[in-house]
Amino acid sequence: MRNLLVFFRLLMAAFLLCAGAQQAMAQKVLMLTTNIAGTNVERSDAIAAYENMQAEFEAVVGAANLTRMSVLGNANAISQTTFTAAPGPYDIVIVAGTYSPIDDSNWAVIQNAVANRWANTVVFFMDGCCEALNTGNAAKMVARLNAGTGSTFALGISPPENNTQFPLNTNSPFSPSFTGLNPFTGAAITYINNVPANNALYLAAGTPPASFPPAGATPTSNVYGLLIPTVQSNAGQGACVFAVVDVSPFIDVAQYQSWTANRGKVGPAFLSAATSETGACGLPKVSKSFDKTDVYLGGSDNSTLLTISLSNGTPNPIPNVNLSDNLPAPLVVAAGAVGNTCLAGNLSAAVGSNAISNSGFTIPSGGCTITVPVQWPNTDAGRQACINTPSVTNTITPGTDFVSPTGQVNIPATASLACHAAQLSIAKQVVWPANVTPVDLTGTSFPVSVACTGSDGIALPAINTSITLTTPTTGSVSVTPVISSGSCVATEGTRPAPPANHIWVEDPAPSATATMAAPPAANSVQLVNTLARANTDITISKSVAGGPAAGVTGSFSFTANCGADGSFTTAVTLSGSNAGAIAITNVPQGASCTVSEAPAMPAAPAGYAWSSSLPAPVSLVTAATGNTASFVNTLVRTAPVVPAAVPALDTFKLLLMMAAMALLGMLAVRRAQRR
Repeated sequence: MRNLLVFFRLLMAAFLLCAGAQQAMAQKVLMLTTNIAGTNVERSDAIAAYENMQAEFEAVVGAANLTRMSVLGNANAISQTTFTAAPGPYDIVIVAGTYSPIDDSNWAVIQNAVANRWANTVVFFMDGCCEALNTGNAAKMVARLNAGTGSTFALGISPPENNTQFPLNTNSPFSPSFTGLNPFTGAAITYINNVPANNALYLAAGTPPASFPPAGATPTSNVYGLLIPTVQSNAGQGACVFAVVDVSPFIDVAQYQSWTANRGKVGPAFLSAATSETGACGLPKVSKSFDKTDVYLGGSDNSTLLTISLSNGTPNPIPNVNLSDNLPAPLVVAAGAVGNTCLAGNLSAAVGSNAISNSGFTIPSGGCTITVPVQWPNTDAGRQACINTPSVTNTITPGTDFVSPTGQVNIPATASLACHAAQLSIAKQVVWPANVTPVDLTGTSFPVSVACTGSDGIALPAINTSITLTTPTTGSVSVTPVISSGSCVATEGTRPAPPANHIWVEDPAPSATATMAAPPAANSVQLVNTLARANTDITISKSVAGGPAAGVTGSFSFTANCGADGSFTTAVTLSGSNAGAIAITNVPQGASCTVSEAPAMPAAPAGYAWSSSLPAPVSLVTAATGNTASFVNTLVRTAPVVPAAVPALDTFKLLLMMAAMALLGMLAVRRAQRR
């Protein structure tokens, strides 16, 4: 029995493999056997069979996905919750018994499990060797199958125990799932009679192909193994059933080695039959795909077509199916035609929503598809998701999102979509004048704003960043505008103050445009800042000392020798003045200059000569302001001073003066007489 469970697990794994789906993760097996401890304990060879069965299935679906309960010999050991509670529900339930009886209370539960499909598939390995010992387990199985599925099977003969090969009935429409298990090797068996030819999966040992019953419903006897698909089980409400009155396929003993012959074949065959979309049980399966795996924002490459496929390998339509598909954020239904080859139902896929649903629809024989245009939107949320969660997986979970009244393959349907965010590299270069030793600007930061517009016309919010120089003159930064088409303009903001004695040339600040391309293409721009020497003035202040008050007239020449920064000449011209000034313009700021007066002097005023000593040169380092070089030239007298002549009075003026003096004398005499 335990080997049977292993067998079924292997079958489940095979189903998963055949379906190309997620194996162990999606399939769960419940293995119910007669007791191996306590009362009603099985014999050692039966226990070994159960162990082989369990090992076989665990090798396929994983130990974590197989639950074993060896309790069927105990009254009321199982109930509905055994099938439905965690870690269930189960895809396959294996029921196995050998020498020990299965309690009648448990048979009643098993019948209800089949009739009400508490699991998609129920597999019976009920040994027919020992009806007297186990109080008729095989007969009870046939009776419960008839009651649970609406069949009229009957227990047949038990041929002598022997290492026997039972051929696969290739005329049965359910045989393709079992081609890897042909023949099926057993030993101690009991046949089943009155089985419709289509359901007679394995025939009596030695039956030649020419004697295989033709496809149809003709009752067939001496059947080793039978299969009832879901659509025929309890009017479509029951579980898919496989039954054989034998446990020896999982036993190696001296007289036969059935397990050696069957090992590695049973599991794949049964799993294919039970869980494959084309399997014998006839369960519909949902699968899905996008017509592209990669999307790019900013243009027309952010849309894809989602196809939801629903299989139906049976000749009959499957009505009253319900489906829902909730798209993962940020995906939404896009504008465009929605396709649907399924029948009836109420399909909903509103543009801009993330929900797709179809209720009460019919899957015709051969299956159908639903197609919906889906978009990764070029929105703030869409662009952020393209950066933070660039890959999303759309999942439909059978049993919750996909429910068929006949049951369904319980393998999640998934489809993944990846958004590729384009990047923009912005390089910065500072260019110094050729004759200047550059200052190390490492660590200086330049603010930059990036404004992008996709070819779809959507303008993105500005991305504000900065470039910090990582060398004395260069630096770079990468931003993620996301869009893979359209253009991005990188514009420099308020620049840092230029190095001393320099100015930034570009006005306004530099900008550059990149035409965006999809990854892995590289998108880049360069912003260049050019430095130039700031210019300033040197003021030449000229004054003349010792000269005549009337000033002097003439031109005084000067030279400012600023070394590598150039030589500049000018002249101060005086006109009847003893002071004047002039500015030398466009002198590089920070230049080390020596200003000197030319020895050639203008003509000195009459009676004067220029001092033989010229003013000393003036040295200075030019600053933004206050650059003044003052020069004083001295004049020296060359003739003695002549007194100025007193001018003579004419006769009339002399007579007036004499009269005035006489009058004054008379006045003085009168004052004396009065005394």
